[in-house]
Amino acid sequence: MSKAPDGWVVQVTIPAVPKPPKEGDVRWIGASLQAAPTFRFFNVAIASADKAVEATSKHLAKTDPAEREMRAVRGLSTAEIAALKLKPGDLAPA
Repeated sequence: MSKAPDGWVVQVTIPAVPKPPKEGDVRWIGASLQAAPTFRFFNVAIASADKAVEATSKHLAKTDPAEREMRAVRGLSTAEIAALKLKPGDLAPA
């Protein structure tokens, strides 16, 4: 039987920025995507996946008010949290 995680890695998806169509491009009318979405990851020392995502959302709202898709992607063990020097409730970029 495995122990429940003591923290989570939270993934934040940042959508690609659309670029306007090139002049003379007659095949497509409208914006096109410049690149694939990018991702940011945060190590969160909160045992609940939902609360870890909520804490990440609040953390990002301070500097980036845009709405982002987020999800907990991997549990963190007590040893991993200690190696990352996180205290209970802490959050740090991965």
